[in-house]
Amino acid sequence: MYTTIVLLLFVAFLLLYNLSKKSKWETKTDWVVKMASQPVLTRVISFSMMLISCLILICINGLASGIFGFIVILMAMGSLIVLLFPFHYLSTKHVVILYVLFAGLELFIF
Repeated sequence: MYTTIVLLLFVAFLLLYNLSKKSKWETKTDWVVKMASQPVLTRVISFSMMLISCLILICINGLASGIFGFIVILMAMGSLIVLLFPFHYLSTKHVVILYVLFAGLELFIF
């Protein structure tokens, strides 16, 4: 469950990062270009994903711990994207492989 929450926040922050004029993203895929051309829709989708993940964290951990966990995960995803994205270390393939790996570990361990 936490793996899915982290993925939701990662994608939400990435969509907002895509709207920034300062981001240098030369090799945009088709869906990213389409999302960038509709900034209002992108913001609505992004904030909806953030709200869903915050509500799930609140349901799992309680009110205070859920909000705190949401803020910590959001800061971590923001730092990860701003730090690693300009170097092209992250691709869709890498993110999917990491998600499947960690979701499997999460299901296996917990």
